[in-house]
Amino acid sequence: MFSRRKPSRTCLADIEQYFRQPPPQFLDLELAVCWVLECLLKDDNYPSGLLQQLNRDKPQLRLSETVLQQALDFLEQQGSISTYTQRCPSRGRPRRMLHLQADARREAERLMEPWHSWLDSHSLVLS
Repeated sequence: MFSRRKPSRTCLADIEQYFRQPPPQFLDLELAVCWVLECLLKDDNYPSGLLQQLNRDKPQLRLSETVLQQALDFLEQQGSISTYTQRCPSRGRPRRMLHLQADARREAERLMEPWHSWLDSHSLVLS
């Protein structure tokens, strides 16, 4: 049976353009945890800084604030991350900084192989 939904494209060339510039892919909880760990393996960061870094480093990926918070809650419950506050001269209030615990580093490093494999397998979509 044919769909009665109107196509959002007006011609076949529009569909071809869709494949050349696919829409962004939203990260789910598991992928968000990997992104957070990858960032925190390099340096401490703050939640909105993680979102900014994703937009800058991997523009075809998106992460909602809700899923980011779920990922941070998960990592905190696992004892993988801790938080501290840091005053920033350009801001009135301190930032909540995220820190990867030393004993979680090895496990985080093990997750980088499947995370990077996932990124590589989606390279056609993400490039």
